[in-house]
Amino acid sequence: MTRFLRPFLALLLPVFLVACASGPLEAPDDPAVQVEPRAVTADSLPPDEQVWGGVIARVDNRAEATFIEVVGYPLSRQEPQTRQSTTGRFRLRVEGFADPVDYRAGRRITGVGTVTGVEDGRIGELDYVFPVLEAHSVHLWPEPEPARSSGGVRFGIGIGIGL
Repeated sequence: MTRFLRPFLALLLPVFLVACASGPLEAPDDPAVQVEPRAVTADSLPPDEQVWGGVIARVDNRAEATFIEVVGYPLSRQEPQTRQSTTGRFRLRVEGFADPVDYRAGRRITGVGTVTGVEDGRIGELDYVFPVLEAHSVHLWPEPEPARSSGGVRFGIGIGIGL
């Protein structure tokens, strides 16, 4: 029986390790103090560090820092879940230059830092107040692999199942 049990356990071990994996950034200790970007106003800045993420809308490289406008989404293991409803827009303030080629619109991003204030801005013709997250850590998520075509002719020998 142990002859069959060992390979089975060896197959299950990676599944358990992945399930216990944390996100790529060092997150605040207490997730209960997390606030959605849309709940932040100039009068109610969260005192604790926040972990916010979403999809980049635009990048604004300024002389003092780079501001990345992000459409916020809920996070799972710090990864933005873009199939859910947005949590509001915000701006990530990062030191230095963020190349718009790497930080282009549509890329997923997560930042950890302190909400230092709000900035007035516009989305199209609508006035909008953006909370500003002063990020000390930023993670740019890899772009998803393009879907492979399931059509076409395949040649082979033997019996197989195509998925």
